Amino acid sequence: MRTALILATTLAFASPLAGAQGYGQGMMGQGMGPGMMGGQGGMLAALNLSDAQREKVLAIQEEHRTKNWAAMGEMRAEQYKLRSLYGAEKLDADKISEQQKKVDELRRQMLKSRVAAHNQVAEVLTPEQRKELRQRAPFTKIVDIPLT
Repeated sequence: MRTALILATTLAFASPLAGAQGYGQGMMGQGMGPGMMGGQGGMLAALNLSDAQREKVLAIQEEHRTKNWAAMGEMRAEQYKLRSLYGAEKLDADKISEQQKKVDELRRQMLKSRVAAHNQVAEVLTPEQRKELRQRAPFTKIVDIPLT
């Protein structure tokens, strides 16, 4: 019964936590689907970026990745602590709530950084390219979509 409760609790919280999970199509590619990636070509590749644009976007992506690497590690550590609290014999609502606040704050910090990087990349694109990107994927986050 305890195992079933832990499993149910874990599943209930897995969806929101999955949105902030890490690297490899996680941290930077949060919310990205196959249509956006286009199999390593992706949306940005479809915009026919110039070499100069491509270099600028790659630099923005690398800066963003580097800036958030530590925060992602910290968030994963805090999520581990949160999962441990859910695994206790008796759940402590106050401790769980406080731990969730830590995870949420880290997630907010990374979101702000992602939006800032998105805006930087958008500045590199021409108005026509931005329009094309919005038409192809209106809710696409353009930061860290591979350009190869």
